[in-house]
This record gives sequence, structure tokens and C-alpha cells, in this order.
Amino acid sequence: MSGYLVYHPQRTLSLFDTRKVYHDAIGGNQDPYIWHKHFLHTYCHITQMSPKVGDINFWVSGNNKLRSFTELYCDLVFVVEHKIYWKEANSINRDDSIVDNDNTFQDNYRWFYQHPFKRRKRFTLKATRYTSFQPQDKDGQLLNIIPLLEGSSFSIESLQEGLRAGFNSKPMQLGLVAESLYTKISGMASVKLYGDELEEIRNNNAQLESK
Repeated sequence: MSGYLVYHPQRTLSLFDTRKVYHDAIGGNQDPYIWHKHFLHTYCHITQMSPKVGDINFWVSGNNKLRSFTELYCDLVFVVEHKIYWKEANSINRDDSIVDNDNTFQDNYRWFYQHPFKRRKRFTLKATRYTSFQPQDKDGQLLNIIPLLEGSSFSIESLQEGLRAGFNSKPMQLGLVAESLYTKISGMASVKLYGDELEEIRNNNAQLESK
């Protein structure tokens, strides 16, 4: 079992009653998409990865610029259950079998034109329902996983280098460390937000729709 660290910009924080949720900015494509019982990953950094079913991908953001972060906050643990290829790389309709519901089409799938492919086959990753989650501490804060990675022989310097491609970020392969990191995060998280709860929040909050 393998996986990646995937670095992306800091998440937007929203409060729903007493529940804190960290998510992609609303407007345009939301990816990875957390508002469904099976999280989705279709666009962000996906051409830099070779994901497989069973992989565990950890979405993270830093406390500083890519070259100088000292903390990495994990906002999504994504265990790949399905890797589904599109019929056409640059076209999809609401009635396509891959599309889960109206919300996922509106917020994720229909934004393919922002990321046109010339030769590649496009695919969407769908996460496991009950083992993929957003991890938080008891106060609703994201977990800093640097200490967990240092315990697996990763230094801050190696992470800064491994997640960097020029001035931009790139996914970093974890190899077998992915499984142990999953176990550590799972044990450390006091709060785990699963897709079922997040889908219900999306259904009850029209302001989360991408436009």
C-alpha cells in the first residue's frame, strides 16, 4: 500500500452550527471534492500522479510558503476505492454513469474545460466511504503531521524539497510510509469528518455551490 502527500493552498474554514469544516474555496472547480459520501479527486495535481486503488493520499497545506513551511496541516485523508476513466477526456454530461448527483456535477465534474487534455485519458478517483476523512483535534483544528513524518525518517528539509517542483508544488510519493501515517493520523484525530456528514451539510447549504 502506497500513497502521496499532496500539497495545496490553505483551506477555507466554515462553521456549520458547531462543526468546523476545512474545504476548497467556493466558486469554480472544487477539488478535491469533500461534499459527497465518496470524496472525489479529478483535477488538482492529478497529472503528476500515478494513483492506484488502495493508495492513501494525504492532502496538506503549510504554515508558510512552500520553501519555508515548518508545519503541514492535513485536511483530508483520501483512500482510493475507485479509479474511473472518463469516456471522453474533455466532455461529460450530467447523465454520465460516473456522475454521482447534481452537486458533484455542478461543483466538480463540469469544470473539465479549465484543465483540457490533448492526449491523456482523464479519470476521477473516488474515496472509500468509511475510512476516508478530514482529521481534526478536539478543538476542531487540523493536525500538524510533521512530527508523525519525522518519526518515519522524513526531515522538514526533505519534505520541503520533495513537495517542490520549481516554484510550484508537486505530489510526493510516500511508499509504505503511507500506511503507518494513516494509522498515526487515525489514532491522533479526535474528530473525523466523513463524507456522509459533509454531503448532508452540502445539501443543506446552497451557498456552497460552485458558480
